[in-house]
Amino acid sequence: MRGVEDNARVGQRVARLRKLRGLTQQQLSAAAHFSTSLVKQVEQGITPPSAAFVAGVSRALGVKPAYLYGTEERQIVEESRDVQLRELRAAIDSWDDPRPDGEPLTLEAINRRLDTAAQQVQQATSTRYADAATDLSVLLHHLYPLTDGSGRAVELARSALHDAYRLAASVAGRFRQIDLAAVASERHIQLAPHTGDPLRVTISAFHRSSLHLQHGDYAAGLRLLSRAQGHLNGPSPVATQMYLRCAVLAARSGDLGYADEYLGEARAARTDEHTGYWGIDASPLNIAVHWAALPVEVGNGAEAVRRGAQVHLDDTSRPERIGHHHIDQARAWFLHGNRDRCIVELNAARRASPFTTRHHPAVRETVLALATADRRATDSLAEFARWAGIAL
Repeated sequence: MRGVEDNARVGQRVARLRKLRGLTQQQLSAAAHFSTSLVKQVEQGITPPSAAFVAGVSRALGVKPAYLYGTEERQIVEESRDVQLRELRAAIDSWDDPRPDGEPLTLEAINRRLDTAAQQVQQATSTRYADAATDLSVLLHHLYPLTDGSGRAVELARSALHDAYRLAASVAGRFRQIDLAAVASERHIQLAPHTGDPLRVTISAFHRSSLHLQHGDYAAGLRLLSRAQGHLNGPSPVATQMYLRCAVLAARSGDLGYADEYLGEARAARTDEHTGYWGIDASPLNIAVHWAALPVEVGNGAEAVRRGAQVHLDDTSRPERIGHHHIDQARAWFLHGNRDRCIVELNAARRASPFTTRHHPAVRETVLALATADRRATDSLAEFARWAGIAL
């Protein structure tokens, strides 16, 4: 096994920082609002930490969740992708000095290419994310001049720029370029009220709530989305997406009943209308995947397994959602005590969405917990770990 610094699991980082801070396990558990037994199990590698645990402990220890996951040290930008991301970074920074190549693109042409970029992101592969970064770099330069002034045409251009910034934030986030994702996110949040479309304010609030999820500010995230409800006008795909996020925030705060209430709101708000917005997924699949995932967030493996058995993965147009479902089910089966089924679910996630699975921090922690529990790496676990780049 490599050294603690370059291949440490979350539990090892927690234990090291806790001792540096002069805290006992009991003191850390009280500060993070988790049981002492769970802190011990995570530190020992017996139990893979949930996202809520990582967020709570990171706040108590005064570090970012990315540090505990090790993603600050394990950048995933491949050398061949670095050029595309540098170009995207330069394009985002050129809002006041755009340099569009060739003849100016019409807004209609820009929107068609944004649709293509959105499809590339939805396919959830490293190559497609990089292709989207290249396209967005070009489109941003063409969009900036169209957003100056006033009138409906300008508002429509700003709506397109709102989508471009959100796509850029997603691409940067997938490659763990956190600073770039933060800049793009801030841009679309500031732009939303100036698009003439109130729903875009809600959409930006939905994206903004991701930070509350990452840092464990669940009550603040719910307050943010509660304020955003004022921009809704009855059932819509946007309303469904917002209530799904509320459900996750509630579950990570430890209240499954409250989370299920929000899940019910999401179902009630669903319509069959075309969303018209990139990144809004009100599909029955997404609702079902969230429903099955909520018990995992509160550590209830038995209920998560029960719900997972009722989810039908017929819609293969959303490979990342399917990958996330199998990752959640792997965690559920681990909590339920069936390690063989846990590996089956990890491999199913790998087949559905390789890029997401390879770089998901919960996958790494689940694999390391499996190795610790079995005290040796089985052939199937060792093969998966080699593929994911996890040293056992």
